[in-house]
Amino acid sequence: RASRSPLTLPTLPEWFAPGAAEAAGPSPPGAEGSYWPEEPALDEARFAAYGESWARRRERIRSQSPNGQLKGWDIRSYIVKAGDDIRQEELAMQLIKTFHAVWVQARLPVYLRPYEVVSISNSTGLIETVPDSVSLDSLKKPLPASTTLLQYFYHVYGPPDSTAFKFAQRNFTESLVGYSIVTYLLQVKDRHTGNILLTRKGHLVHIDFGFILASSPGGMNFESAPFKLPLEYVEVMGGPDSDVFQYFKVLMFAAFMQCRKHMDRIVTLVRMMLPGEKLPCFAGDGLAAVRDLEARFNLTLPESDLVVWIRDMIESSMDNWRTRQ
Repeated sequence: RASRSPLTLPTLPEWFAPGAAEAAGPSPPGAEGSYWPEEPALDEARFAAYGESWARRRERIRSQSPNGQLKGWDIRSYIVKAGDDIRQEELAMQLIKTFHAVWVQARLPVYLRPYEVVSISNSTGLIETVPDSVSLDSLKKPLPASTTLLQYFYHVYGPPDSTAFKFAQRNFTESLVGYSIVTYLLQVKDRHTGNILLTRKGHLVHIDFGFILASSPGGMNFESAPFKLPLEYVEVMGGPDSDVFQYFKVLMFAAFMQCRKHMDRIVTLVRMMLPGEKLPCFAGDGLAAVRDLEARFNLTLPESDLVVWIRDMIESSMDNWRTRQ
């Protein structure tokens, strides 16, 4: 293991360099700060997959609203929850916002899509929907059963040498880094294709954080892989020997290093929830859940060994049979 060559940032095409998207110019509404190339020839395929874009819907509703010209006018879409305790979901989203802030502060091109979760009581609340997205489960239903995720990317974004495909591939990769680290550190379970979304621009977004930290479906944890990395995801990145997959590995290391630097900030947020009403994520011994979280940051491992550890974690997750669903 020690003799393996260290991870180095590969020479990537100019469009893939961190910051290239922002340098391309101002973003359209709802673009989350990332440039998106318009390719009208694929509009029909994208509309069939995602429907009317949120930006167009917003402007259409605004033009019809008597208050549309008021400063601060906006629309949001929420799910109203009744009979469900979403306080753990709210905690998970606060943690995701913290991870997001850490990577933004470090100027790393790692993508997370925090959404609003408002717990009104122990049985009611509001959860913001993620516009311009569809679950991985739903997006393939209108297509032949043998359709792979890579083929879906070709269908919606164009051939692999097209600008739209390249940007969608980059968005996919940078979001996969973010949610892989979140999944591992928070021990997010029940990661099936129904609660993983793909956005119009190619980002992955995870939803439904009912099982995190010490909680598991049925009280039993069968998900031994650190995070979900099926071969379909690797194919979208160009395969395990591609420059894009190498970029994924390098970004995983850089993003995890930043999390280690801010471990106290993340762990304190979890520890603050212990004295209150016990959430499912603290099943059994709540303090043990916090200690296990701290241990996953691997603070005692030297940086040189951490490179190998990250690589091994990626290899053990790739196409792990426990996370294929």
